[in-house]
Amino acid sequence: MLQEMEGPFPGLRELHRKLLQGALLHGNIQASASLLMPCIPNEPSNTLVTEVPEPVPSLCAGNVSVTCVPRDVTLLQLSLIQILIIKAENLCTEPPVRCQYCHIVELLLQAGLDDTIIRLFHTPDKVLSHISSKCLSYLVLFQLRFQNEVNCHWLQFCQKSLCQDPGSITLIPCLTSLISVCKGILTDKRIQNADYLLGILVPIENVIERFCSTYITYLSTAQYQPLALGAESSSQISCLLDFLEVLVALRIELKLNVFLCRRVVSVILPQALNLISSPVLYFVKKQVILVLKRCLLYKAGEDFLPSSHLISHQQDATLVQDMAVLAGSLLKAVQKGWLLQIPVSDRLSSFGGVSEGSAFGPDLGMLGAVSLSVVKALEIWFYDETFNDRVTGHADVVMDLHTVMAGILDFLRHHLKWKDPVHTCEWVSLTFIEQDDDMLEVAKCLLQMYLHHSSLRSCPSETDKGVTSCPSHQCGTNPHCIFLFLLSNVLFDASVLLDFLISSETCFLEYLVRYLKLLKEDWPLFCLTCTFFDESMSLRSHTLSSIPVCSAQEQSAGMLPVQGECTSLPNLHTSTTLVLSPPASGPNDNSRPSTPPSLSGCESSSSQSALQRLVAYDSSEESESEYAESNCSVTIHSAGADSRDIDKHMERLGLRAGHPAFLSTPPASAQARSNTSQNTSTQQKSAQCLEDLREAICRLHRKKLFPYNPSALLRLLTNVGILSKA
Repeated sequence: MLQEMEGPFPGLRELHRKLLQGALLHGNIQASASLLMPCIPNEPSNTLVTEVPEPVPSLCAGNVSVTCVPRDVTLLQLSLIQILIIKAENLCTEPPVRCQYCHIVELLLQAGLDDTIIRLFHTPDKVLSHISSKCLSYLVLFQLRFQNEVNCHWLQFCQKSLCQDPGSITLIPCLTSLISVCKGILTDKRIQNADYLLGILVPIENVIERFCSTYITYLSTAQYQPLALGAESSSQISCLLDFLEVLVALRIELKLNVFLCRRVVSVILPQALNLISSPVLYFVKKQVILVLKRCLLYKAGEDFLPSSHLISHQQDATLVQDMAVLAGSLLKAVQKGWLLQIPVSDRLSSFGGVSEGSAFGPDLGMLGAVSLSVVKALEIWFYDETFNDRVTGHADVVMDLHTVMAGILDFLRHHLKWKDPVHTCEWVSLTFIEQDDDMLEVAKCLLQMYLHHSSLRSCPSETDKGVTSCPSHQCGTNPHCIFLFLLSNVLFDASVLLDFLISSETCFLEYLVRYLKLLKEDWPLFCLTCTFFDESMSLRSHTLSSIPVCSAQEQSAGMLPVQGECTSLPNLHTSTTLVLSPPASGPNDNSRPSTPPSLSGCESSSSQSALQRLVAYDSSEESESEYAESNCSVTIHSAGADSRDIDKHMERLGLRAGHPAFLSTPPASAQARSNTSQNTSTQQKSAQCLEDLREAICRLHRKKLFPYNPSALLRLLTNVGILSKA
């Protein structure tokens, strides 16, 4: 009697225990399949009752009163089906157990499990709908792996859902199941078959394109339709953006050149730019920018692809053409004032909202993504084969570059609250202080354009005004200024550059090799840039010395300082060296502590990222025991600085004594250079930094600790040393 009152829970609990153990199920297999088959309580024929039925009271062991809700039974059954499929597909499961589990799944399919799950999508219960969508995705992928067929009921459901009006209750389950299935195909080599994808996408490609265009247009004109302002519409468009990124990833990774994947890049994503001015929530607008950035960088899907996966940049000609169309659409929007429509939160935000304890300041993630997207679009546009047909001379190249870069600088100037800087090129360091990978991507894009167009490489004559007369400097794209700001931000510390070189998270190797090749040809302009750099920094130091420091109360009250009016951080070029010990994880640990966010647009804050590095490569000649036992606390060496001032500076940077150690004590020569850095020119410090980098690479290469053959890189670094001593 007690077992009857408990319903199916005792059997489901026992089945759950067996599945977790990966053990054979005893008894009748048909009975186990029947126990797992979800039911829709009180459902009339061919209709679904969406209201949750009344709970049925029952008793469990120990005479404790419980409530048996049919909804909970259905959720448990769906979860157990997912576990069953995972165990059946896992090669580590014993063969007899896998065979039995596969047989149970086939019995469930024969009983119409897929049709039952699809009917559950019509419930307003979002938890039940979400779990049902996940379960159906597992089921579709199971059929692809073991039966080599696409589930026709699921495909028909997707077609029907995408034909309905925006706001349909089945839209999110449809999109999430499509995303899960496509991700499964993309990440599983066993089913990376173009025929499967063609069988899924071709029947629905016209429906999807029509739906995307209609829905994006609907949201873009939603000021006349207040219902589009709700969270439900924002969730739907967020799922749609995820699906669009997956389609682009399929095209990039699997070279899937189907009509739908082509239209996503050349038609649908350009239409999605209009969502910036629509009344959807902020996180959706941020997602539009991030998806756009990843697609332009050929990194669509990087969040769910395996971490060891290397994205191939060898793409077909049609994809290059479609990317040029997307880039051209973005640049046209920029010229029409699109950047002015982009909202930037004044709080550090994420997709889950904002942290109440976070400091006030612009959303640097949004600013960086927007800037990188536009710069990458500019590079793609300039490299397009039809570019020569659009311009008549070098002056047009400079004009196009100047127009777009002026838009970016105005956009950043508005949100970062800075005045016109001495260096127009310092926007890269100010914007990407927290994002090393994006900063190097921007630097590489600007360098590529500089190398590709000779009109940007004109060296100023003696009668000109120096570096400021260079077209690249006027546009904020001078590669020498950008490289010098990068070195100054890391305090000319070669070990930080070494971290970048061995990291798979940045493109620093590609960027450095190309820049060093340029440096060999462009050495006179580099020297001239270093001189201008010293003069402008001397002027800035004199200006900042007469400006009061913003108080902590003003910062906490949200009063953002403006560059040139106040400063809250130490001067970027003071000789401050942070001494830390290496982590216990050793030299292969690529984890980097997060940098405190910038609270203002003051350029001095860009020195924060320089105060932390991964590994002390100066100790590579020492024994492993000495390396493992070294664990010294944070210390600071600064010429002529009071220790209390140092503590204040560290507090403003978000650092304090006892911070996890990441560096070893530099050699005496490095400390001596640090103590005299104020009297050393930028050119000398840059040359010494590159020489230190060359020596560190040589030491690691001799000990066979460097991850690749650095011979070509070492030759380029040696050439720089020769030029600096000439």
